[in-house]
Amino acid sequence: METNELQEMREQMALLKDTLRQEQIVNNRLLREAMRGKVESIHRKAWVTGLCAAFVLTFGLYSFRSIGLSWWFIGGTTLMMLYSVADTLLIHRRLRISSVMTDDLRTVAYAARRMKKEYMRSLRIGWVISVLWIVWLGIEIIRGQTIFAESSMVARIVVLGLMLFGGGVGFVIGYRMYRRVLDLCDDIIRQVEE
Repeated sequence: METNELQEMREQMALLKDTLRQEQIVNNRLLREAMRGKVESIHRKAWVTGLCAAFVLTFGLYSFRSIGLSWWFIGGTTLMMLYSVADTLLIHRRLRISSVMTDDLRTVAYAARRMKKEYMRSLRIGWVISVLWIVWLGIEIIRGQTIFAESSMVARIVVLGLMLFGGGVGFVIGYRMYRRVLDLCDDIIRQVEE
């Protein structure tokens, strides 16, 4: 009788272990699917950045030239935008959707940490470049070699103010995207650590 009970207990233990193993597989798959969605969202934000840069490289540069800003300024703006896009692409290449589904979760968390660190570095560099660019834009407009040369200083300052307002709106949108990417990276790291 004890052997039957013992045998029955072994079968129940095997059944419980099998159920637990299947549940872990399902949880792992669900975790990876959730992380995949977050990585896709991060990459969508990179595409938005690229589209904004393409807009500036086409419409913005044409507008800069039409109001008479120097070729040096236009070239500097082009280099700044190309650097921004290249830096964003380099940061995003480390965290791939396919690696989330196949790699070890610790490797994915490491890639998310590294991406977060590089995003923060990129922001610091972006601040310096943006401040230099804004100062340069102000000098170009105030100097008076633009179509506003015959305009009063007040008109030049109004135009500069409007351009800075547009830049401020772009900054707010970009900073919100930046914070969202960092939050998504934190979510991926937290999910792996749990």
